[in-house]
Amino acid sequence: LKPENIALTNGSQAAFFMLFNMFGGDYGDGNRKHILLPLAPEYIGYADAGIEPGLFHAVQPDISFTDAHEFKYRVDFDAVEVTGETGAICVSRPTNPTGNVVTDEELARLEELARQHDIPLIVDGAYGTPFPSLLFVDATPTWNDQIILCLSLSKLGLPAARTGIVIAAEPVIKALSGINAIMNLATGSFGAMLAEPLVRSGEIL
Repeated sequence: LKPENIALTNGSQAAFFMLFNMFGGDYGDGNRKHILLPLAPEYIGYADAGIEPGLFHAVQPDISFTDAHEFKYRVDFDAVEVTGETGAICVSRPTNPTGNVVTDEELARLEELARQHDIPLIVDGAYGTPFPSLLFVDATPTWNDQIILCLSLSKLGLPAARTGIVIAAEPVIKALSGINAIMNLATGSFGAMLAEPLVRSGEIL
């Protein structure tokens, strides 16, 4: 992981707006792509993040009851279909508001599916690992060049700092930084300055 793999945005919501419209919507050459949500229900905040309507395609989950009043929903890989019109796959881990956590195995299968079709897997880790780790099950922090990992300082108790952290392959970061410069000129440094000593010490990693 290098500095060229990291970008800061004014909140993770701004990062998702840029990423969704980078990889989805009208490509200007007659092609139109969608963002695949392989597991529903998903974070409602995504709903209006597309410049164009109909940006998202969602897949119903495989639901199993684990106790009298408990259930778990999982990715139904038999129903997940990636086509030439799929621009990216996106999943939150854990999911807001249900708290469902995509397992390590599911994440690995989604990453392999994205790799096979040469599209990114966007992972919304705002509540997840390595921080703030608001989890009640084991989940391994995962990143490679196929994954765009989005983190936030909001769930550390700093929502007003509006600091989103995007970890991705260098070409993605370069494109995201260009869009961010047009939209904001520069990202606020308040959150980054507060988090820097915590990251450097390893306290939140």
